[in-house]
Amino acid sequence: MKRFFLLSVLVVLCISLFSISASAAPASATLTGPTTVRAGDTITLTFSLSGTGIVSASGKLSYDNNLLELKSTTQKISSAWTVDFGTNNFLAIDNKLDNPINSKTALFTVTFKVKSNVAVGTNISVSYTDIAVVTTTESKLGTATYSATIAAPKSTNNDLGALTVSNATISPAFNANTTSYTASVPFTITKLNITATAADSKASVSVNSPTLTPGGKTNVTITVTAESGAKKTYTIAVTREQDPNYTANSNNNLSAINVDGFLLSPVFSAANTQYVIWLPYETENVSVSGTAADSKASVTVEGGENLVAGADNTIKVICTAEDGTQKTYTVIAKRAAAHDGSTEPTEPTEPSQPTEPSTQPTEPSVAPTEPTQTPNTSDESDGGVSVTLLVVVAFACLACGLPLGIFIDKKFIK
Repeated sequence: MKRFFLLSVLVVLCISLFSISASAAPASATLTGPTTVRAGDTITLTFSLSGTGIVSASGKLSYDNNLLELKSTTQKISSAWTVDFGTNNFLAIDNKLDNPINSKTALFTVTFKVKSNVAVGTNISVSYTDIAVVTTTESKLGTATYSATIAAPKSTNNDLGALTVSNATISPAFNANTTSYTASVPFTITKLNITATAADSKASVSVNSPTLTPGGKTNVTITVTAESGAKKTYTIAVTREQDPNYTANSNNNLSAINVDGFLLSPVFSAANTQYVIWLPYETENVSVSGTAADSKASVTVEGGENLVAGADNTIKVICTAEDGTQKTYTVIAKRAAAHDGSTEPTEPTEPSQPTEPSTQPTEPSVAPTEPTQTPNTSDESDGGVSVTLLVVVAFACLACGLPLGIFIDKKFIK
C-alpha cells in the first residue's frame, strides 16, 4: 500500500507538470472478454486505454463474488510502465513520463473463474469504475464494463446421424450406437466413398479413408467430436480382393528362433531346421518363438510346456508362407533328470493310517512253530548217510549216555 500511495503522489505531480492545456484526442477505456461463457469457465478480460499523451491511469474493480472468483491480474503494457493492483483497484503510471499512451493499448488483464453453480441465463458483470487518466490534464472516464450471459453447457453429443458408403455395403446396417462395421470390395475399388453426418450440428466429423490393401483388411475410421470435445470413433473393417495377377510369396523361412533365457545350439541359420537346448531339471516350461523372414508369412509354435525330465522334448516352430507352404524347424529340449536320478519327481508316500485299537481280547496262538529245515548241502550217494545226520546222532547218544553212566557209577560200582 505504501508503494500504491507513492504512485498516487506521482500522478498528482504529473498533473502539475502538464498543466498547460493542449488539444488531444478524447481518452476512453474498455474491458473486453469472451462472448460465450459457461458455468465453470475461466475467463480473461483485457483492460485497454485509448487516447493521446496518457501517462497514468487508475480505477476501482467491481464484480459479484457470488458468481465470480478473482484468480489473477497481469500487466500487459511495457515495462516502461508500472501497474500496481490493490485489493479492488489499480494504479498505472509511465515511470519516466517519456512513453505515453497515444493509441489503443492493453494495460492489463484480469482473470476470473465462473463458479460452477451459476445457473444458465444468469448475467455476470465486471466493471472498473472511477477511471481517471492523466494527459496534459486529468480526465474522468467514468466506467468500463464487461458483461455476458451464462450459456448452456457445451453439448456432449458425439453420435453420427447418418453414414453411407456409395461403393460398398457395410454390415450391419448403420445405427448410431453401433461403432464397428465390415465391408468387402473387389480389387478394382481402392478407397471407400463415405458420407458421414453428425447427429448434433455443433459436432464435427472427420473421415480417415486410406487406400485399401489388396488381399487384406484396412480399417476406415470416422471420428465425431462433440462441442464439448468428447470423441467417438466408428470403424469399417474393409476386405479388398487380391489382385488376380498377383503371385503369393512362397518364402517360408525363419529369420530367427528365440528361446527365452536359454541358448540355441547350433547358432541359428535359416537353412538348418534342427536345434537343441539344454535345460536344468527345475525348468518345466520354456518359451520359444520364431520370426518369419517374409512379413506376409506367419509363425506358430507347438510344444514347450510340461517338459519331461530326463528326456528329449520336441518343440516345433512352423513357418507358413503367404502361399500356404510350410517349413518346420525342430528344437529338442533336453531337460535334466531329477537329482535322485529319476526321470520324474517321486510322488510323496501317503502316511499310513493309525490302527484302531481292538476291543476284543487277544487269542493265544496255538499253532506249533514249524521247525526250521536245514538244507542238505552234502553230496549223497545211493545208500549213504549225510554227515549232518551222523553228527546229530552222536550228540544224541552223548546226551543219553552221560546220565546213564553216572547212574551206574552211583548204584553199582560203590
